[in-house]
Amino acid sequence: MDGIIIRKAILHILDNGNRGIVLSNSLLNLRDEQMDFIHNLIGKIHGNDNSKHGKFNPETSFIYKLIQDMNEEQEESFIDTSQEIAKLLFSCISNAEDVPSGDLLVLTYRFEGGKYLALLKLNYKSSYTQLINQSEDGVVTSLIRNTTLLPSASTRPTEAAIIKLSDLSIRLVEKKYTVEGAKVNYFSESFLGCNTELASKKKLNLLDRIIRSVTTKYYDGITSQMDAKSALLKDYMEDKEIDIEGVGAKLFGHSPEMKSEYDEKIESYDMQNDYIKIENDTTVKKLEKMVIVTDLGIEISIPTEIYNRMADVEIKESESEGSQVIIKNISSMHLK
Repeated sequence: MDGIIIRKAILHILDNGNRGIVLSNSLLNLRDEQMDFIHNLIGKIHGNDNSKHGKFNPETSFIYKLIQDMNEEQEESFIDTSQEIAKLLFSCISNAEDVPSGDLLVLTYRFEGGKYLALLKLNYKSSYTQLINQSEDGVVTSLIRNTTLLPSASTRPTEAAIIKLSDLSIRLVEKKYTVEGAKVNYFSESFLGCNTELASKKKLNLLDRIIRSVTTKYYDGITSQMDAKSALLKDYMEDKEIDIEGVGAKLFGHSPEMKSEYDEKIESYDMQNDYIKIENDTTVKKLEKMVIVTDLGIEISIPTEIYNRMADVEIKESESEGSQVIIKNISSMHLK
């Protein structure tokens, strides 16, 4: 991710195996390749619509208090704070049954005028490598299994948080693990001590599914679903965000029964007052085309923009005579 300026970074070992917790007392001396590695990791969370938004519980969160007391400008304060954060995370994973061991990378960086603290848990990977020994007969090579390899730069961390230091808002990714017999989000609940909301991409997928569910229940045929998908994309294109209540009113406001069912489904996910804020246009790619699948196994992909120009696409639905998809104004065709 371009534009990141790393200020300070430190790495602590959190090994549930033989090594236990090993706390570093010195900052990392990063070179260009290592900088690129960290930039790639941050880019998979910062500004990614798959990451959740979170807010600390100030009364109960130890991490919140540690960050408030940290003086990021002072190296000693940063190192001490990172060590206390590592101890807290290690105590959390020690009580869990299946949380993997890993290293905790703690760093601060600047991006677009803001200052951020990143907590990246890098879970170990296992792979084989060679071991070279000398014996009486000469060089002996063998295969050994290394169980403490760090993930590649292309792998998104399964547990990580990015905290904006000006307002302590959080972006995070996490995975549920078994703690005391129950699957829980230990990273946000026990470690960070924060409340979270669904990631923007997941909200969009849920909204799309709910709209499709309501339209298919009350309308026959496929055009109603396509019209709804088109309206959802239009709402995003106008404001670069999606007003969930506004979308419901536009699509189902004419029918109290449909609107009531839409509201009920939205409220079941606690999204009734939400706006879906999209940071990457790729998140709405699925709205940019309509894919029709027929009972003959034929798939027809129609860009939403083309569908909106009714002069180019015509859909005729008939139970008695069979349905038709008519594509007009074609200048040329080729086989893909």
